[in-house]
Amino acid sequence: MPKAAPSLEQVPAAVRRALELALDRKALGPVLLEVRTIAGYTDWVLLLSGRSDRHVEGITQAIVTGLKEIGIRNRGADGLSDHLWDLLDYDDFIVHVFYHPVRVHYDLESMWSDAPRVELGLPDEVMDTSQLAHLAAPDPMPGYRGDTFGALPGELDDDDDDDDLPYYGDDGEGDLAEGESR
Repeated sequence: MPKAAPSLEQVPAAVRRALELALDRKALGPVLLEVRTIAGYTDWVLLLSGRSDRHVEGITQAIVTGLKEIGIRNRGADGLSDHLWDLLDYDDFIVHVFYHPVRVHYDLESMWSDAPRVELGLPDEVMDTSQLAHLAAPDPMPGYRGDTFGALPGELDDDDDDDDLPYYGDDGEGDLAEGESR
């Protein structure tokens, strides 16, 4: 049986504040998901859309600055060079601020379809992203975000092969063909 969606009052104050800061900067289509039981690395995911790279940058800066003012600092960030998909990691929650066509392309809401969605109770003009449907997708599309969170600087840039084991095991023999045995 699916878990009931939490109310906004049950959401931690820092996550609610991030949402408020984004809305103050006219973010659109906010979605807040509780992922604590299905993700091992965070409890909440906040997804937001912006109209342009500059709008995404403004939303991101408002969140970072506003949370820093109350003593909450992000532990990681990705995408801040082009502001097409800014990802902010606050450990207990992650914020994704998208240029809207990038959000549509990656469709994280579908990836997290099992997650309870918080009812935000916001007006239609904030929730409706159809006004952004005319925006052109960037070419090239930015790469997937968050692949290196938790790694030390340079940790994933090594030249050794010691940690590059095959997916199927460390014996180097590969997968067996159907009906084959060792």
